[in-house]
Amino acid sequence: MKTPATVIFGLVCFALISLTGCDTGDRKVTLRLKYRPGMKLVYEQTTKRTTRITAGDSLIEQSGHFYDANVTFNIISLDEDGVAEVLDSTTWSYEVADSANPGKMKQVNRTRVSTQFIQPDGRCVDLGLSPNENIATVSWLKSYFEQGMPVFPEGELSPGYSWTQTTKVMLPDETLDASTTYTIKSIAREAGYDCAVIEFDGNMIIPVVETEVDNCSREGYDEIKISGVTYFAYKEGIVVIERQGWQVLGHRRKKCDGIVDRYQINSRSDLEFTLTRFEKP
Repeated sequence: MKTPATVIFGLVCFALISLTGCDTGDRKVTLRLKYRPGMKLVYEQTTKRTTRITAGDSLIEQSGHFYDANVTFNIISLDEDGVAEVLDSTTWSYEVADSANPGKMKQVNRTRVSTQFIQPDGRCVDLGLSPNENIATVSWLKSYFEQGMPVFPEGELSPGYSWTQTTKVMLPDETLDASTTYTIKSIAREAGYDCAVIEFDGNMIIPVVETEVDNCSREGYDEIKISGVTYFAYKEGIVVIERQGWQVLGHRRKKCDGIVDRYQINSRSDLEFTLTRFEKP
């Protein structure tokens, strides 16, 4: 990504979809995750992304990619406060230029395993990743989970209800606000589930901590505009479908042998996350 291919990693949201023809205007729903030990959810995720890297007025690189991922959530345990331990195994593939065969592409497969501790209201209270992950990836994902995962309000809610989540983000030279607004648009039937349809729109600001590769250090931050819709099966307490659009402006500072260069990463991503299997304990 759930960018971020991982953007993709660790989803929490609500529900929506087209009306079935009956009047649902007075219906109220409670938005809570209902994870139970032994539960398994399998999702298919697709991501289309275009990227431009520029320095000043110069185009350095331009590319387009399609990612196809399989995401499996295994619910391991539930503590006395209802916090679920979720093992997230995400495998994705993409094509890159084959350095051994100029002009040809080769497929690359990757797997990331994380452990998320998630409250019934959707808040991720802790995130564990493999010790093999670099510090920049771990830091980026933790910031994403803090800013990008909705926290459900208490009580019964009707279509038209909205709320905004705001996070203070500390950058080296300033403090900025990242906020996302969520709106329950309707109640609908989708893929065999009664869903709450929730639209969201906002921004994230994610710091990129300094890392060194090949005697060069890189750091910066990402400004991300995000919008989309989630179909949340409120009876089962699970996400059925989620669609997201990301517009990313990445600010980077690269230092090699005392020479500092600055560049920007502009990317557009469209993601779709669809439940393909739901196994109850």
